[in-house]
Amino acid sequence: MRQTVANEFIQCEGQRFARLLDAAGVGRDAAVALLLPNIPEFLACYRGITWSGRTAVPVNRNLPAQDVAYVIANSGATALVAHPDYSATAQHVAAMIDPARRFAAGDGIDGFRRLDEMAAFSDAPLPEPRAGGLMLYTSGTTGQPKGVVSEALHVSITDPPGLASRRSMEMLQLFLRGEAPDTHLVAGPLYHAAPLSYCEGAALLGAPVAIMERWDAEEFLRAVHELRVHSTFLVPTHFVRLLKLPEAVRHRYDTSSLRLVFHGAAPVAPEIKRRMIEWLGPVLYEFYGGSEGMGSTAIASSDWLAHPGSVGRATPGCSLHILDDAGAPCPTGVEGTVYFRNEHQRFAYRGDSKKTAAAYCGELSTLGDIGYLDDDGYLFLCDRRADLVISGGVNVYPAQIEGVLLGHPEVLDCCVIGLPDPEWGERVLALVVPRDGAAADPQALRETLARFARERLAGYQQPREYVFADVLPRTEAGKLLRRQVRDEWRQRHASEHTSQES
Repeated sequence: MRQTVANEFIQCEGQRFARLLDAAGVGRDAAVALLLPNIPEFLACYRGITWSGRTAVPVNRNLPAQDVAYVIANSGATALVAHPDYSATAQHVAAMIDPARRFAAGDGIDGFRRLDEMAAFSDAPLPEPRAGGLMLYTSGTTGQPKGVVSEALHVSITDPPGLASRRSMEMLQLFLRGEAPDTHLVAGPLYHAAPLSYCEGAALLGAPVAIMERWDAEEFLRAVHELRVHSTFLVPTHFVRLLKLPEAVRHRYDTSSLRLVFHGAAPVAPEIKRRMIEWLGPVLYEFYGGSEGMGSTAIASSDWLAHPGSVGRATPGCSLHILDDAGAPCPTGVEGTVYFRNEHQRFAYRGDSKKTAAAYCGELSTLGDIGYLDDDGYLFLCDRRADLVISGGVNVYPAQIEGVLLGHPEVLDCCVIGLPDPEWGERVLALVVPRDGAAADPQALRETLARFARERLAGYQQPREYVFADVLPRTEAGKLLRRQVRDEWRQRHASEHTSQES
């Protein structure tokens, strides 16, 4: 199911919502949490919050109730908008919010005011609009979610739109190169940074916005075909699902209207990206960055084809630096930790000064990724430092192995981890989701994948074991929950080792 809204609707309903918050006594500097699915009300509430000086706190609707409670407490949110789909979670955290300041969309939630009360308020422009903020929370893959607080440097942004929306508008304008934007399709969860920011940016530039409630590969193609979609944001998992559709289905729909397919949030296998460009044309625009907004890189399809595997060069207003473990600059082509220097903003993790300090080296900040620069200043990522496998004293990057395996037509998804090994320190294990959900002949598929990997990977990168799974845990934004997989399999390994010793 999908719904289409215009910027005029978002703006008018947003102004109504801002006045509803005023009437409920929610201060103009307050934080407002949004526990909503992909519906037009999400965009209206977000606009009303961020154009009235308040801070929007989108909440991952898949978080357990205790983590949602943590986000509300950590962010200091004094108002909540929830949806009946998440009524159990909403009821769990209700006591944290004044009854007058908790609202429910749709059919309502017991103990919550109905959001449609805002219809009683004027939709006229706010007399004193003020740029608010956006507090995003990291996915929580390495512990509790962390709130990201950004501040502009050297300039005070008081008039809407705020910093996040301005950045997304600039990115859209940069890649459109003067072309007027048209229908933008939201294919990912609006609580995630990129789908929300690109949607908001497109709407502010005058583009109608179509919202998919949830991801479905063929429904995505149908929406592009029927709505003549101009721009969208996808993640690599979406690419894989699209390419796994039967060829007859893929070519049933006209995708020629697409001008911008932004993608990021997770590494993409070069073979997968090449096939997407061959199918859709040179409309893929990749970026690398994080919810922290510390800086980013970007790369158009044409540049990527000349530098395959790169995530681009630094975008205006930031610079790239590769540092070794001692904090010294690495020469071109040498791997190190990727740092950004942002001229326009600085970030902090709310309530966690230690984690904030660990992300900085002077004026430079990092997401903890490892990479290198080529002679032209293009960045190539190897992996996250926390995911590194060291086998026989050699660094092995799981993302590189996954990129190769995902290029095999029988692989729908995969995760590579390191398990303890008495001889090598760690050995490489590949967990694979077969295309059809189960391998008809597991041993034959293992041999096929091993042969496929030997032709494309160095000896030290070869998985020593292939295990098949029905599904791998990923966030709606496409991020692989590698720590969850790694912890489970290391626990299995420890149990097996203990059993053998006894």
